[in-house]
Amino acid sequence: MSGSYISTGLLTNNGLNQLSIDKYLNKNIKGLTIHVIPLFTNKIFLNTQIILRILKIFVPLIYNPSLSHIAIQLDLENSEDVLIIEYGQYLTEDYLNKNYISNSSGSSNNLKRENKNENIYYYINKDGARITIFTAEYLKKFESYISDFVISRLIACQYYKISYEDYKNFLSKKFFGELNFVKVTCEVINRITIKELINHFKEEKWEAKNYIINYHDCQSFASEIIKILKAVRKNEEDKIRCIEKMELPDCIIRSLWKNEPLSLLNTLGRIPIFGFFHDLYKSFKY
Repeated sequence: MSGSYISTGLLTNNGLNQLSIDKYLNKNIKGLTIHVIPLFTNKIFLNTQIILRILKIFVPLIYNPSLSHIAIQLDLENSEDVLIIEYGQYLTEDYLNKNYISNSSGSSNNLKRENKNENIYYYINKDGARITIFTAEYLKKFESYISDFVISRLIACQYYKISYEDYKNFLSKKFFGELNFVKVTCEVINRITIKELINHFKEEKWEAKNYIINYHDCQSFASEIIKILKAVRKNEEDKIRCIEKMELPDCIIRSLWKNEPLSLLNTLGRIPIFGFFHDLYKSFKY
């Protein structure tokens, strides 16, 4: 696994029929997990990303938020299945066939690269924002237990377009393992249904053509979901100022701040000089 993978022009389901999510539409959302996936998989990038995350603690905005892809896991009431919702320049097979295959220059045919991602997706609009389902049975095919770590790995597999076994082999060769893959679990205050959430994004704004990296992308989409659902972090350690700055882009941090009550832990971490040592102590404590 090397090279770069960004959410631009990726094939999605090899022309298969669109996923049906009818049985989930009226289920309420009880929680969510923010999954943060590095854009690139080569060793130089992964090591550089860790260095930049550390530097971000000391120098505001030094770390480019576009270096990570964000996907949101939605947990449902009365269901072990989870939905993964994300936004990117995800183009359907039909769109690519109509717009690129006939291109006489051949330059756009580079988009038609091999794709091992066999997931089927539900598109909220004609393309762009999409949902896939990880059923409990599907998750148990890969590990004997169901956890957010397994889900993180499967999101990474579909993002990097590799098999689960290839991904595990890739991890075994990396010194930093999964330290670059972050997950933040949240409770949901506004427990609306899947249908109600989808209706918020049924507009041209969330189609693939309007994707703009660093401005209107997967991170702003995730931030909007957090606002709508009024998500708040479950674990206090995720609120430690230096940890949140390392783990999450600023737009998502701002959305969480607005939802959460004033946190003494987070407030103390903002005090110059003192805040760093406070956070260091708290990080070891947790």
